Formats: sequence, C-alpha cells, structure tokens
Amino acid sequence: MAREKNVFWIGGNVLFDLNTGATSEVLLFVYREEDASTFTIMSAKAYLQFVSQRTPKTARINWSIEAASKRRDFFVIRGEQEPEPPSGGQSG
Repeated sequence: MAREKNVFWIGGNVLFDLNTGATSEVLLFVYREEDASTFTIMSAKAYLQFVSQRTPKTARINWSIEAASKRRDFFVIRGEQEPEPPSGGQSG
C-alpha cells in the first residue's frame, strides 16, 4: 500500500517584543492553503530560496510556488514531504 505525502504550506507570523518593540518573523508549516501566507511572485521566489536552502535534504521536502486560490495575483509556497522509506526491507 502506497503511503501518502505530507502536504503543507508556509505561513508567517510577526512577533513583537513588548519591551523593546523589536520584531522577528517566524515561518510555520500550516496544513491548509487558506492558512498560508500569500506573497507577490518576487517575495515568493525569495522565500522559496530561503526555505529550500535551510531544509535538510534528509527531510525529503519538495518546495514549489503555486497561485493562491483565493487571492488573484498572489502566490503560496507549498511543500510536499515524501514518506519515509520502510525500514528493514518491508514494502509500504
């Protein structure tokens, strides 16, 4: 039996330090496209490069940019993670 891929999108949050006012951006995996952050094509390409470079190869994640289904002219970043191969020579 074939195992399904793990599919997710990138969502971003901005955190504010109430003492200093400093901000930091945190990228998260979300499991529904409607929860994903939407980007212009230029920003999507930059974020795609960012997550592609920082994802370990052992994670087996294939990243892509797709048109956002609910926002015309905006894009989302989608990840598909290949299932782990079965251990001990067993088939999935």
